[in-house]
Amino acid sequence: MANYFDATHIDGKKLTPEEIGDAIRHKKFGIDVREAMAQGLEYCMRQAQKVDVLETEVKNLDERVTKLEALPSEVADIKQDIVDINIEITKLKTAVFGDGATAVHTISSSEDNHSQIAEEVKLD
Repeated sequence: MANYFDATHIDGKKLTPEEIGDAIRHKKFGIDVREAMAQGLEYCMRQAQKVDVLETEVKNLDERVTKLEALPSEVADIKQDIVDINIEITKLKTAVFGDGATAVHTISSSEDNHSQIAEEVKLD
């Protein structure tokens, strides 16, 4: 047989989850039992909302991790592009300043606009 010995009232006090269980089991008056049950339900709803928020955050985190996992291949592509660009720059430097350089003629005119024209630039 249950022992309904607790005749004290809750009187708006916020109960902990442990106190809620105790109140439901031992409060003498129905009004206090109902209050304990209501607080228990409210507590469960707050916890459920926290779980919903965490679930959304985990889903967002999972999407972010998936995107980050794709980065190594993109980084490898970028590194290869850098290597290719450096090769082309080296070829261009060689063509303009190195063994591939050719004579540059200055075109004179009576105007202030002077230009120089290279006969040929070899990139390969």
